[in-house]
Amino acid sequence: MPLTSVFQGTSLSALGGVLPFVFANMDVAVIAADSEQRIVMVNRKACEIFGYDEAELVGQKTRMLHADPDEATDFPSAGSIDTEADPGDETVVVHYRRKSGHAFDGETLISPIDSPEQEHLVFLTFIRDVTHRLVTEQTLSQLHAITTSRELNFDERVDAILRLGTEHFGLPIGIFSHIEGDTYTIVRAIDPDNALHPGMTFRFAETYCSQVFNVGDVRGFYHASKSDIRTHPCYINFQLEAYLGATIFVDGERYGTLNFSSPEPTSPFSNQDIELVRLFAQWVGHELARREDMQKLEQARLELEVLARTDSLTGLFNRRYMEERLNAELDRSRRYGNALAVALLDFDHFKAINDKHGHAAGDAALELFADTVRELTRTTDITARWGGEEFLMVLPETDLEGAQNFLERLADNLRAADFAPTGKPVELTMSIGLALAHSDDDRDTLVNRADEAMYRAKTGGRDRICLAVGDEVAG
Repeated sequence: MPLTSVFQGTSLSALGGVLPFVFANMDVAVIAADSEQRIVMVNRKACEIFGYDEAELVGQKTRMLHADPDEATDFPSAGSIDTEADPGDETVVVHYRRKSGHAFDGETLISPIDSPEQEHLVFLTFIRDVTHRLVTEQTLSQLHAITTSRELNFDERVDAILRLGTEHFGLPIGIFSHIEGDTYTIVRAIDPDNALHPGMTFRFAETYCSQVFNVGDVRGFYHASKSDIRTHPCYINFQLEAYLGATIFVDGERYGTLNFSSPEPTSPFSNQDIELVRLFAQWVGHELARREDMQKLEQARLELEVLARTDSLTGLFNRRYMEERLNAELDRSRRYGNALAVALLDFDHFKAINDKHGHAAGDAALELFADTVRELTRTTDITARWGGEEFLMVLPETDLEGAQNFLERLADNLRAADFAPTGKPVELTMSIGLALAHSDDDRDTLVNRADEAMYRAKTGGRDRICLAVGDEVAG
């Protein structure tokens, strides 16, 4: 049964004596007005919300409380209100104005008290200030739009959240920080003077964030000079009066803070403010964790890709990858008319090394060759383990003279290497076949000509470079 039905049939004079006591301590503003919209009673909460004394309100028209009196809605006419209806279904949001001139939104319920003749004696208006709730709902809607936008990257989203927070909390400085040891690093920042920039560092203990990070929660103060925080180094150094910050966690570990501050004091922060800044920080933490996961997945993908194209023993490319690259280099050579040299290299007497010194010595010889190649080749050169102790080298934009000079230097370095797998020095030599790409070559014909040249190097005494038939004669 609606509360107002209790008073149905009560005389106006009797109501005037009862209502002040009934509604005195309610945590919602209550205003009673007669049918002429003149205020006959207000409770303590109404005076508090509107900023008037009781004497300033009683006897005045209710229109004085509206933000725009000309747009104030008249009370319902007699008989137009269902007194048995659920009051929750009759609430509306009305724009009001305080004595100070500040406007606010009030969730409003109007209920009549009838006389025995069913005439409305008094209209009771219940008003709850929902300005902050509505603003918070709007902020949450904006936060959702920011965090789900496909057009913004991570830094742009954080900047948008910082701007949103400075507007909502009325604190002009917003910072996303990373804290490691006693170092406080600004990751992103918004401030009216543009004095704060990513990468700037401060001593962590001298920031207000030390009050937040150390407890792993949210903390705020709205008038530092009037509180115990006035002795904090941050207030002494920067004179920041108001602060609201939350700890950022990444996978359960403290990462930094999201915080807002102002050199001017502000009004006390509400529970909604506390939860909102905590929500901001939680999103940043979750996004950081997601980014780290994505980076790990990308790193794993790259590592798998490297494994898929790399020989596990030497770290050089494998045959499958070389086949792809050789095709691409042949296409590029034909397209731009650039020289392209291919060399097939094979260790001499490799089986004897394995038989005499063990397979570990053979592996060591292959690894030594790979290290020598990495020291001498250009970034554009490609070397792959072609099979067993054979290696294929592709030298883009390299003519005959350049290829021969390089291969001779490689053979000399390998021959002079200090290789003594079992304590006794072993000289490493290679038989090398060199071929220059022709316009009608494909991968197989080019490699076959290099292979034929290498075979001639083997049969011709080893430890030498032979040029493929059809190419220019070596000098």
